Order: sequence, then C-alpha cells, then structure tokens
Amino acid sequence: MADSAELKQMVMSLRVSELQVLLGYAGRNKHGRKHELLTKALHLLKAGCSPAVQMKIKELYRRRFPQKIMTPADLSIPNVHSGPMPATLSPSTIPQLTYDGHPASSPLLPVSLLGPKHELELPHLTSALHPVHPDIKLQKLPFYDLLDELIKPTSLASDNSQRFRETCFAFALTPQQVQQISSSMDISGTKCDFTVQVQLRFCLSETSCPQEDHFPPNLCVKVNTKPCSLPGYLPPTKNGVEPKRPSRPINITSLVRLSTTVPNTIVVSWTAEIGRNYSMAVYLVKQLSSTVLLQRLRAKGIRNPDHSRALSTYDKLISFV
Repeated sequence: MADSAELKQMVMSLRVSELQVLLGYAGRNKHGRKHELLTKALHLLKAGCSPAVQMKIKELYRRRFPQKIMTPADLSIPNVHSGPMPATLSPSTIPQLTYDGHPASSPLLPVSLLGPKHELELPHLTSALHPVHPDIKLQKLPFYDLLDELIKPTSLASDNSQRFRETCFAFALTPQQVQQISSSMDISGTKCDFTVQVQLRFCLSETSCPQEDHFPPNLCVKVNTKPCSLPGYLPPTKNGVEPKRPSRPINITSLVRLSTTVPNTIVVSWTAEIGRNYSMAVYLVKQLSSTVLLQRLRAKGIRNPDHSRALSTYDKLISFV
C-alpha cells in the first residue's frame, strides 16, 4: 500500500470529477469547489482512510494518468463507479505510470486546466511525452539556504499540442513550513518582506550539469489565480531582436496561502519551442544576510568566488529586486 505522502500527492493531482467520485465512494459530502473538495479529501487521508479507499485513490490516479492507450483487457479494472475493489486486485497488479519505459520518480503530476473532461476519458500519452520529474539539478544560489523542496524539478508538459501551452501544479504546506514563513516576516523596511520564501524557478530540461535559471518564451504565471510579477524585459542588444526577461528565481511568497488545509496552485503558460524543453521547481528557501555570508566566508578561511561575488553585489541585487 502506498504511504501517506504518496497518497496525498495522488489526491492533489485529481480533477474535480475524480475528487467527487472519491468522496462519494468514502461516504463524504461531494459538493463544493475544487479547493473545498481537495480539502475534504486531504482530511479523509489525515483521519486514516480504509484500505478500500486507498485502493480507490490509486484506481482514480491510474485512470487519470494511464501507462498507455487502454485496451478492453485493461478496462477490466473496476471503473470509478464500481463498489469496493476486490481483494485480488493489489497495487502490484496496477500498471505503474511510466514514460518511455522508465517509472516516474514521484506521483505529483501537473494538472491541465485546458477545460473540463469526462471523468472516464483516457488521455493518450505518447512516448514523446517528457518525464515529469527528470533528473535535473538547478544551480545553488549563494544568497539562499535551501530548506525544502515543495515541487521537484518537473517538465512543463501539456496535453495541448498548440504552440501556446498551459499547465497547472499544486502543492501544500506543512504546519512547520507555515510557521517558518510567517515567523520570518520582516517589516523593518518600506514594505513587508519574508526571509523564508517560497521560490519558483525555471530552467532547461538538461541533465548534463546543474542548470541556471532560464525562462520559457512568453512566460506567464498565476499563483492561486493571481498574476505573478516577472522581471522586466531587458532592452534588445540588436535591432530586430526580440526582448527577453532576465531569468532568475521568482519570489511568490506574497501570493502563497499560509495554510495547512488549502493547497496552492500555480498555473504556467508559455510558448513551446522546437528542440527545447523546460522544467519548473518550487523551493522553500531562507534568504541570507550579508552578515551571514561574511561569517561563512571567514569560517571557511578560503574565499570562494561565488560567495565573494554574492557578497559584493548583495546590496545592489536586493535593492533591484
């Protein structure tokens, strides 16, 4: 049986119709908006659901993200309107979600917002679909300490074949993470800032080396339905060259719900490029002060080039951001 963390992320990837089926199956109220349904489903997990309900979660999840185009034999698995699953059907008999023959490393998947679909519609995943959690590492940032990984590096993938694409991600904060963020509020300046931040990063889907931040073309981000501010465009270096945004981590803390019961959603839209694929990740980080950076340099005894550059440009960057 899947552990609670895996089941939680499976539930968070379900659509409205599937959440309603799950709550109805468990004998719970299945009416409300998506965030209300998701909250009820997460409370169901927290209270300790029965093995039959856990199997129903896995069944809905496998139908949401099947391994291949279903055949009549595959459809012999009980559908979402069936009663409790037979005891002979175990997790090992349900095909694991794979891409190009490789198992996915995490169950958290992007959820398309391109329109409602029937709850039994089976999306046709082709072998060209990129892995959801590629083995991608982003470059470490000298200004921040990494506290937690809220969404692992995840390919921007959509079931829309058009050039302009959109997909959605969701994550929830633990009580400890909510406490870390709320207690880090700094109101000493002209505006309210947090030293513990939720940071959104984009990069190329490359595994050869740690990746620097790299925005997809025509990037647009909404956090909990609110538009997210992105860096302004740099002036083009040549006539006729399309202006580009400077790629850097995006602080979305002010748009995040500091709640343990209501999940956060991130909607990403971008323009697809031939031969280039992109990934996104969400981290919980702590911003380091120049004093801390200096202390670390002294403790090491040897001046690290990255930290030296970070220290020398710290105040300039902070004022710019």
